[in-house]
Amino acid sequence: MERTTELQSEILDRKRAEISLRELTGRLLRAQDEERRHLARELHDHAGQTLVAMALNLEALLQDGDHAPRSIRIIKEVQKLSDDLSKEIRTLSYLLHPPLLDEVGLTSALRFYVEGFSKRSKIEVDLELPEDASRLSKAQELIVFRVVQESLTNVHRHSGSQWAKIQLSQSSSMVKIEIVDKGKGISSEEPRVLATMGVGVRGMEERVRQFGGSFQIESGTAGTRVSATIPLIPK
Repeated sequence: MERTTELQSEILDRKRAEISLRELTGRLLRAQDEERRHLARELHDHAGQTLVAMALNLEALLQDGDHAPRSIRIIKEVQKLSDDLSKEIRTLSYLLHPPLLDEVGLTSALRFYVEGFSKRSKIEVDLELPEDASRLSKAQELIVFRVVQESLTNVHRHSGSQWAKIQLSQSSSMVKIEIVDKGKGISSEEPRVLATMGVGVRGMEERVRQFGGSFQIESGTAGTRVSATIPLIPK
């Protein structure tokens, strides 16, 4: 009887620890998302605007009087560097937190992100979205976006696949996202790469679990399938 009581106490303590850990993980993930949103805003509003002002000043300098050919060449080179840096900052800002997600919703943000990802990575991505998709809560739209973002990052860095497919489906009670590739699969990766992927995978899984959803990865020599199902909550 005493031993049974001890086991019950241990099980209860373990459950409490798991709940506490999950709550802590949830707070950390929310803090991370808020910091990403803050950094994205700072990059866009401050660094981006500074580069715009610099580009205008360079153009004014170029148009202001005569310059030696060498000076003109240097000014144009600086203009090109400024333009390239401005594009990089816009891309980084979007990857940190896409403004379209807040402004017009998940489907538009996914279309824009996938288009940019394909251009940068040269990976063909088929994106299937429901025509009648309704808005989710902001938190759920962010979760779905992060699952897609992390999955495509892994496709690009680790799978070797030149193709991926994303399928989003929605019912009155849940939303489901699937990302499939034709790469070499997780099982064939080196331990170092698996450790790198594990951080992102655990983050995706924990985000989904925070809303009572399910997360699964199926991987083999024919490719990898990442799927997440999240019950809908009021916006």
